[in-house]
Amino acid sequence: MNNLDFILAVSGPEVSANTSGTLEIVGVGFIFVMVVLALLAIVTSVIGAIFIRFDANAATKSAATATAAAALAPTSTLPATLDNQQDPVLIAVITAAVHSVVGDRAHRIVSIRPGGLGVQKD
Repeated sequence: MNNLDFILAVSGPEVSANTSGTLEIVGVGFIFVMVVLALLAIVTSVIGAIFIRFDANAATKSAATATAAAALAPTSTLPATLDNQQDPVLIAVITAAVHSVVGDRAHRIVSIRPGGLGVQKD
């Protein structure tokens, strides 16, 4: 005896097994859930496409701005002692980091050399 038969036997003769109605409700509920999930997938895909397009437009604008700024910038704004370095952006970042740590006290960066993150090898 399965659970459905047991429930029907305990309930009495006036309760009949309506499995076709139950299956219909389950089927309609399943289809409803699948439709809602499909709509959510479509909405999130559209929103993702909008953000991707927005990011592409922003990247294009920033690239155009950087190109225009590079064309208008002087050829060398670094001191003569640092002019032989290969990456002026790295020098600018290191200089800004030193300034944020040291603050308004007078300081001068004499040289920038690559290091080993404070680990010395013997």
